[in-house]
Amino acid sequence: MLKKEKLFSDTWILIIGIPLVGIIFPFFFGLRWGDDRFFSWMVISMLTTVVPWIATRFTISFIWEKFPWETDPILHIIVGIALLSVFGMLAVGLFYLLNIVFFDVGPDYWHVMRPIRIGILLATGIITLVHETIHLFFKWKKELTRAADLEKENMRSKFEALKNHVNPHFLFNSLGTLTSLIRTDPQKAEKYVSEFSGIYRYFLEVNNNDLVTVEEELKFIDSYLFLQKIRFGDGFNCKKQVSERARKAYMLPLTLELLVENALKHNTILVSSPLTIEIMDDTDNRLVIRNTYQPRPPAETPHSGLLNLEQRYQSYLGKSILTKIEDGKFVVEIPLIESEP
Repeated sequence: MLKKEKLFSDTWILIIGIPLVGIIFPFFFGLRWGDDRFFSWMVISMLTTVVPWIATRFTISFIWEKFPWETDPILHIIVGIALLSVFGMLAVGLFYLLNIVFFDVGPDYWHVMRPIRIGILLATGIITLVHETIHLFFKWKKELTRAADLEKENMRSKFEALKNHVNPHFLFNSLGTLTSLIRTDPQKAEKYVSEFSGIYRYFLEVNNNDLVTVEEELKFIDSYLFLQKIRFGDGFNCKKQVSERARKAYMLPLTLELLVENALKHNTILVSSPLTIEIMDDTDNRLVIRNTYQPRPPAETPHSGLLNLEQRYQSYLGKSILTKIEDGKFVVEIPLIESEP
């Protein structure tokens, strides 16, 4: 179970604010230091303040958890008013009981103390407003931090993807394959150059995009798959079966490239035991990528790319990708986005 994230702590407000209220409140009723009733009124004011404060604190936290403002604003307001009205009445009742304990309550109590009852209800409302404001402020601050982290993570991910394809190994393998094709099949070599340049063109096009359509990713991955098929021959196959509905959905750019690259990097590829990758969608609005599970030795296969992808989706969507090994295949499920924000 995930640990609940606490936005802020009002411990210091309780430690400083409650005694301060207890000292100040009696002065509003004309009492001074040394008066016989000053201490009793101070205790009453502190208790009458701390109970609704704590009750309000837990109530607001409960409402924000069960009825988030961004998804259920109407229920958030209705439930908040209902619960906090109850707490306000309980605070009035507590004030009455404390007066019975400390003082003699006459028959005209409810008439004489009417301004105080109104003050208690107003104080409960103010306390509620304070907590709501604090929650909104820290929520806003958290979203700003999250947006900044997401932007940073996306830029880092795009840089890593681009760096992986301009590194000497990728260029050496690609140019080596191209050299061989020029000698043996000039026509295929021409197509190889076209697809090779298409990969870098896509990097430049999506450099400033947070999202791309699944259709765009599939077209891009065709170029990448063409290069890999030339390199690995019959040791590598890829099957795609993606519905029109899923093709119109959105995903983070370079997702498919990273997953295909991950499969090629971390599995043995032999003509006698080919690596097969399947790309399809399911009924839960997810893109599913499966590959035959034939891992290389663990020492050669760090999974930093997959971890990076998981962090990107968690940061952007609040949803994590799902990875599992099932029926001899390594499976990755990617949540799709119905429409671009």
